[in-house]
Amino acid sequence: MKLDSINWLREKISEFKNDSYTIHFAALLHIYFGVLTLGEIAENASINLQTLYGLRRNAPFMRLVDTYKKEFSGEIRENLLINTYELEEYDIFASDFAMFDEILQMQIKVPLFTQLKKLSQSIKSRATYNIKIEKAEFMLFRRLFSFFILIEKYVPTLTSKALVEMKEIAQEIVWPALNMDSGEIDKILSQPTLTKEERLRELRVKLKYLE
Repeated sequence: MKLDSINWLREKISEFKNDSYTIHFAALLHIYFGVLTLGEIAENASINLQTLYGLRRNAPFMRLVDTYKKEFSGEIRENLLINTYELEEYDIFASDFAMFDEILQMQIKVPLFTQLKKLSQSIKSRATYNIKIEKAEFMLFRRLFSFFILIEKYVPTLTSKALVEMKEIAQEIVWPALNMDSGEIDKILSQPTLTKEERLRELRVKLKYLE
């Protein structure tokens, strides 16, 4: 799976049956709730807005919304942990991530950042005392650090301060161990970004041609 929420939506849609398509699609689109209005969710799912209001007062529907958020966040976390992407791909996904529902963002970020903090401390400590560090650990650091440093470009959070120290670990320990250019991420970070409004327009276009 690529780091692409639209591809994930497309795959999920292919599983829907005709008699439940609109309800499941409306629930699925809640991964963007807060950026997409309820009116836009209803329009994309081809249901009446009042029908969506009614669904949102229905406990089974909201459990379905929660199920899709948990499923999506779980798949994204797994992909970030086991797959290595080009920095440009992390950057594209970071732009996508900024469009997600806030609860979904936290479901993705909190477990991964906790893991990155522990890994960073472990790498720093072992490097200090010249204890062997496996390449797999350096690669995991690269994946998680790349994800979080580029997320900050679009959604600044309280993780910024911790990332400053992690950047030092990356430049002094991890990048040399992986023979990586320490300036690659800085180049990505310095590139101009689309505004939130421009990114939202792109999302709306992608959703329109989703099926």
